[in-house]
Amino acid sequence: MAEQRHIVLTGGASGIGAAALALFKADGHRVTVIDRNDPGSAADRWISADLSDLWSIPMLEPVSRIDALVNAAGLPPRPGLEATILRVNTQAVIALTEHLLPHLTPGGSIVNMASKAGGRWRSNFAQVQRFLALRPSEDPEAFIRAEAIDPVRAYDLSKEAVIVWGLSNVARFRDLGLRINAVSPAAVATPILDDFMTAFGERASRGVDLTGRAGQPDEIAQVIRFLASPEASWVTGCNIECDGGLTAQIEYAVLTGGV
Repeated sequence: MAEQRHIVLTGGASGIGAAALALFKADGHRVTVIDRNDPGSAADRWISADLSDLWSIPMLEPVSRIDALVNAAGLPPRPGLEATILRVNTQAVIALTEHLLPHLTPGGSIVNMASKAGGRWRSNFAQVQRFLALRPSEDPEAFIRAEAIDPVRAYDLSKEAVIVWGLSNVARFRDLGLRINAVSPAAVATPILDDFMTAFGERASRGVDLTGRAGQPDEIAQVIRFLASPEASWVTGCNIECDGGLTAQIEYAVLTGGV
């Protein structure tokens, strides 16, 4: 049996996070879940936290000797929640990672939940940089108004920023003996799939048509499991697109004039 490791997992009460929790426990690891909702007896420890409250993150209970941090918590695009989406999906990921950084052991791993929706980060790099430059004390509503951000753009931007922030910290974390990667699923059959289908409309339905089906939470969790493990010791700075071939089909179609 593999050596027991300590995994800290956000969003472990449902969806992809719950699937990752089950895999980590099946491997015999100790798992601390940070979530608003109780993950039940599946977790070794539950820390109740509202990650939209950025000021509460530095006050979270100490978590010692972390071998892997998996930031899986997130919100879908919903009207009126633009600021909360940006806080939870990006700013809380950064704040929590920085808060727990001193407790991550050398050889440890950080895995962030991104999305196929964040795939246009290169084209939107300037806006991503402006967003990442915001201080926690700054009002995100002012940024949202100035940038004319709707719920879909808030979600896309939040995931673009997660990818870019990871890339920007590869060297810093390397010097600490840590790896950082992102996972970018396309549509996944979780309780919030309907939110995505409604918000993205034809963009989402076309994606499911191209892949033949939505992914399953366990399929994404298996990728998280690998990236969090010592077996991925030479994998860092990557954004793994586990999307059923969606990106490949779209990019090839563009190259061949099919789109």
